[in-house]
Amino acid sequence: MAELLTRTPRPQKPLGLIPPPEKPDLTVCGGAGPEMPCGNKALFSLFQREAERLKIPLHLEPAKIGCRGACRKGPFVSLPRLGLFYQQVQEAHVPFILQETLQKGKILFPLLRLDPLQSIRSDLIWEKETECLMTLDPSTCMVQVAHYLIQFHAEESCGKCVPCRLGIKRLGEVIEAMTRGRAAAEALPEVETLISLMIQAAYCSFAGKTSMIILALIGYFRAEFEAHIRDKVCPVGACRMV
Repeated sequence: MAELLTRTPRPQKPLGLIPPPEKPDLTVCGGAGPEMPCGNKALFSLFQREAERLKIPLHLEPAKIGCRGACRKGPFVSLPRLGLFYQQVQEAHVPFILQETLQKGKILFPLLRLDPLQSIRSDLIWEKETECLMTLDPSTCMVQVAHYLIQFHAEESCGKCVPCRLGIKRLGEVIEAMTRGRAAAEALPEVETLISLMIQAAYCSFAGKTSMIILALIGYFRAEFEAHIRDKVCPVGACRMV
């Protein structure tokens, strides 16, 4: 009993602080792709050099992104271990991100991406106007993302017109079949035809607007969709193929 009363308690972590990750992990938009007007490729190289200079262990990967070089808030940086995106990251911000966020777990609020108008999942960036799309984690399966988006918008549809009511339902069925390795060989053409009909024939613009992100996903990550259909394989190992 005396030992229990005199034992030194373990130090507690301060409330409200995010513990630094054991292995820093950071992605930069388009790090492995071509140089964009935002300067993303130079930023990727700078993170590598600064981490070496500051002797900070860094697991740096190119972000999983689809971009045409017209994004409004880039360059983007994701911090998968903290569940955060930084936006409009400039070269001067790089040492602070490495030292303050990755080493100390501090959030740089001037860079933090917060979009109150984005209603879809928080581990995605989606700029409707520029069709820029980026995931928080490079291991995200984009077919699963497409399935989630269809299900999300199906709940919002009023169901008044047939192209929207049945089109969204059929899209969900086809894309779910992809995630299970059961999709037919013509699944992608069917999806693209359905979306075209929904855009042209629906009563309002809801069906077209909600399906544009699916077209963007297929356009940017077509090889990943084809692998699910043709090879019955999920390249990132996230889908349970039946």
